[in-house]
Amino acid sequence: MSQRPTAVVFPDNLGALAAARELGAAGIPVVVAGPKRGPAARSRFATYLEMPDLYQSTTRWSEALCAWGAKQKQRPVLFASEDAGLLASEKHHDELTRYFDKPHPAPGVILGVVDKRRLYEAAERVGVGVPGSREVTDAADIAGLAASGWLIKPAVRYRLHENGGIFTFLQATGATKAIAGDPGKAAHDVIAAGFPTILQEAVPGPFENLVTLAVSIGRDGRVLDYFAARKQYEYPEPFGDGLIVKTITDPGLLEPTVRLLRELGYWGICDVEFKRDIRTGQYKLLDANPRTWLWLNLGTRSGHFLLLKAYGEATGLHLSPPPSNAKEREWVSPRGTMAFLTRCYRPKRHGLALPPRLMIGAVSTMMGNWWTFRDPLYLRPSAWPGLVRASSRLLRGR
Repeated sequence: MSQRPTAVVFPDNLGALAAARELGAAGIPVVVAGPKRGPAARSRFATYLEMPDLYQSTTRWSEALCAWGAKQKQRPVLFASEDAGLLASEKHHDELTRYFDKPHPAPGVILGVVDKRRLYEAAERVGVGVPGSREVTDAADIAGLAASGWLIKPAVRYRLHENGGIFTFLQATGATKAIAGDPGKAAHDVIAAGFPTILQEAVPGPFENLVTLAVSIGRDGRVLDYFAARKQYEYPEPFGDGLIVKTITDPGLLEPTVRLLRELGYWGICDVEFKRDIRTGQYKLLDANPRTWLWLNLGTRSGHFLLLKAYGEATGLHLSPPPSNAKEREWVSPRGTMAFLTRCYRPKRHGLALPPRLMIGAVSTMMGNWWTFRDPLYLRPSAWPGLVRASSRLLRGR
């Protein structure tokens, strides 16, 4: 049997680690590309490839990656682990597609998924619920608007920088996904940083009403695999990544998710986030992430191999996933637990039961990953600096 094409995951972070584990466990060679070794590069499933930092220069990154790709006997498949990677690969699509395949349509379609203006427009066309929102181009237009019930968001959280690199919303404003408080002031800050700006209704209800539909779609629009999950805590608060995430039975979100992605012409992996509005019971679309993410292996450990299916679509190979004991599972972020307890935890707000639940859950997640993947990452002292750097990069917006 011929060698399977290499999967190239970039940049190196905890989402890249999840990708390396799922693909590597299925017998696919994985290369993790980045300027420094991070957690994924220290996995037993991955080989590290040093690359220029795409945040500093997408051109140098693309040139180096193409030079490596030209030497490969088979066309590798590119998997972005951050929106910044998607943006860089879209910018240099013509050069990269000479040597690489992508597990999603390109060019152009991917930007319709990550840009909330285009995402929400597509959702309204096909009858998927969205929060009330509108683009703001002048902060003076909403000066004096009451803060209660409104958020300011960037339509996209990454943009090309004038120096040839990539600039992030978190670098510019210190916020992860949105800004609550005075809408006028927040809009001024986001617009001044050069990001397209959205005024959006804050969907009422606790964050436990956040539900994600994680799906892998084929080129012909078929559902290849999916699972649903619910956030139970998040970090940073508010508008952060999942801290405790648990698989659940689909509450009826698969059909509208697929309808939306087909409308956009998208195929590949995507996690699409909704929030249930307590006033009406309707789930409203918040976000869509067409790249690997932190808790992707919650699905893998439950028998859902979304990334493997996308790899098969990109290469034309029909691959059987490794056997698994599929059942509902809970995922607790080891990195997020450490950061949450040292930075965010307040006994009166979160309760005394949360710290032991987080610590036990984090250990359970690490042991579950060991049991599923036999990857000794957490047992290697050399891996911990990479894990610390991954945590620091999140806090810096990188």
